[in-house]
Amino acid sequence: MEGYVSIPELIEYMKREGLVFAREADIKPINLQQKYLRKKSLTFREIADANLWGHIGKSRVEAIAKEELIPHEKFKDRNRWKVHRAAVERIGKNRGII
Repeated sequence: MEGYVSIPELIEYMKREGLVFAREADIKPINLQQKYLRKKSLTFREIADANLWGHIGKSRVEAIAKEELIPHEKFKDRNRWKVHRAAVERIGKNRGII
């Protein structure tokens, strides 16, 4: 597409190609989720930043981890608690997020 394009023509082109307009703020958590779910384990901060368990903060992630994680699903690495990816996915699915 070069030059000037009419809005209806642009909308039709986007529909044909399966493209949509989206705010960057809406896409960022999705990209983070994809990035973090490739890792073997995640910190509480990473879980909160990527909204893997909903729109909650780090302290709420810690509380959920304390309630729902089995002791072998979390471990300490360089003085930071980490959670195995399988456990993160399980809790995300239980909460209807992932």
